[in-house]
This record gives sequence, structure tokens and C-alpha cells, in this order.
Amino acid sequence: MTATDDHAFEAPRAAPLRRPLLARISGFWQANLAAWLLISMLGIATRAVFFGNLLDAVILTLVLDSIGFGLTGIAHALLRRQPRPQFPGLKLIPLVVLAALAGGAIEMAAAEGLRALAFSTGEFQRAFGGRIVPMLYYTAIFLGWALGYFWLTADLAARNEQLRRSEAQSAAARAELQQLRVQLDPHFLFNALNTVTAEIPERPDIALEMVRRISSYMRYCLDHQDRSACRLADEIEAARSYLRIQELRFDSSLTCTVALAAEAADFRVPHLILQGLLENATKHGLRPSTGAPLRIKVEARVDGDVLSITVANPGTYAPGARSPAGLGLANIRRRLELHYPGRHHFAVAQEGPQVVARISLEGSLCYG
Repeated sequence: MTATDDHAFEAPRAAPLRRPLLARISGFWQANLAAWLLISMLGIATRAVFFGNLLDAVILTLVLDSIGFGLTGIAHALLRRQPRPQFPGLKLIPLVVLAALAGGAIEMAAAEGLRALAFSTGEFQRAFGGRIVPMLYYTAIFLGWALGYFWLTADLAARNEQLRRSEAQSAAARAELQQLRVQLDPHFLFNALNTVTAEIPERPDIALEMVRRISSYMRYCLDHQDRSACRLADEIEAARSYLRIQELRFDSSLTCTVALAAEAADFRVPHLILQGLLENATKHGLRPSTGAPLRIKVEARVDGDVLSITVANPGTYAPGARSPAGLGLANIRRRLELHYPGRHHFAVAQEGPQVVARISLEGSLCYG
């Protein structure tokens, strides 16, 4: 088999994708081209009136403005090589003025050459106005171009700096959210393992089933560990899984009812936002000494773009007590502040014989 035959078996190389021409031209060149096209149109119109000859106006404008376009391109290339800021402030004005005068002188020389070569007679010769006119005209244009260039450059630099700060703040917020999210798993495992440990001596079968359910619940947590948000319906299902673990411990003393409005099911909420509230409800709502059952009620509804979640359970709310429950509530508050800055409400209060936690979320999450 020859070398030529070998190449016959090679997969054909995909042709590189070619972007449209405008997409491959940098923003500066697009803006510079647009500016000089505008200058050219105005130049042709005024020169046609001034000279009384459209062809002369077109030829002169195309030549001189093409030179101007090239000079501004060279200026841009030189300025790009300078560190930021490009020049000290006190040196900027005289440098710009000198460069504009030099550009005006080049344009004046080009106009003189055109007059000598092609416009030795006629209206152009009489109406030309002397050498100083093109120099003053293009010096003014170059000064205006420089003003616009440095203003746009400063504005772009400010926007980029603002974008970098915004990205840094966003990265910091995401890192903090991840840290807050990670705090929940050890907290849950600590409580769950303590519960299993208490059941092993007297009810080993119940303890074994609790381990299975804890494992299933942790699988859900691991499957969503890279997500800071989930559907409310999924969060409710995770809450049911958590409560099924507690049901084994308290038998028929614990029940939970959920009223989830259909329009609220797909609303995205912070992951495991209900877990801390349910842990508090089961920890502080059950009172073995009274034998009273624990009835937890979860409600979720949507009014416009506001999601309202309520978790209620019998008990007594003691906001001044320092406990792991307080840490859980602080975790919830901080995550809501990051996800819904200025667009949320979270409160836990005593309402008659019940402790009621209310969460209101407006709009969508900032980090989902």
C-alpha cells in the first residue's frame, strides 16, 4: 500500500467554521469605520455644495478620509502598546494636540498633491481656500476623534472593572453559599446518628430501618450537592423523606400534612431550605411528658411572583435560647439574603399554641 493509499483512509478534516466578517472585526475598527463613514458623508455633502462639483467632492473626500482612517488606526495601535493609564494626565493634552496638528499637516499635504495632479483648473482651484483650510478641518476632526477615543476607553475600562468586581462578588457569594450548604450535612448526620444510637439497645430493627432511610436521604443530598437550588416539589419530597426517618422514632406521635399549590411546585428554592425548620419542629415540638402528638403542617402557595411557605407545629418559641437550632435558622437567613437580596422575608413567631415559620420569596434566585 502506498503512502497515497494511507491517506485515503484518514477521516476528512472538518472545515473550520468561519464567522461573519463583522463578527471577526474588533469593536474599535467597527466604531472607527462607522465614524469615518459619517465624516465622509458629511464631507461629500459640504464639499459638493462648496465646490459645485460632486465628482470633485467625492474624489477629494475618499482620498483624504481614507488617510484619516489609516492615521487613526495607527494611533490606536500605538496607544494599545502603552500601559494603563496610557499617558500621565498632564502630558495628555499637549501630546494629543501635537498629534492632531501632525495629522492635519499630512492631510494638507495630500490635498495639495491632489490639487496639483488633478484639480489644476476649475471651481476647485478657485474655491480651495488655501492650504490652511484642510489642515484646520482635519486637525479639528482628529481632536474630536481623540476626545471620543479616550472617553470611550475610560468608559470601557470602568465597565470592565465593574464587571470584574461583580464577578468577584458573585464568586464570593457562591463560595459562601456552598459553605452554608455544606454545614447542613454534618448537622443532620450528627442528629440522625444520635437518634439511631438511642434506638439500637431497645429497638435494633427500627434502628436498622432508620439507617436505611438515612442512607436514602443522604443519597438525595449527594445527588444535589452541586446544585444550590431545586424545585419546591423536590424539596417537599426531601422533607417527606426526612420526616419518615423521624416517624420511625416517634411512631404515630408524628404526622405531617403538606398543602402544595400546583403553581408553586416548579418554583425554584434554595436546596434543603426546609430541613432546618423541620428539625426544629421535631426537636422542640414533641413533648414526651405530655404525650401530645406532633402535627406538622407545611403550606406553599404563589401570589403573582411571590412564593409563600409556612411551616407550623405545636410548641413554644424561645428566640433568646442559644442552641444548634439557632444556628440552623441563621443558616437559612443568610442563604435567603444571598439568594434573594431585598426580596425575601423570613420570620419565626409564636401564634397561639403553635410555632409558625414563614418564608416569602419574590422573583427568581440570584444563584441557581
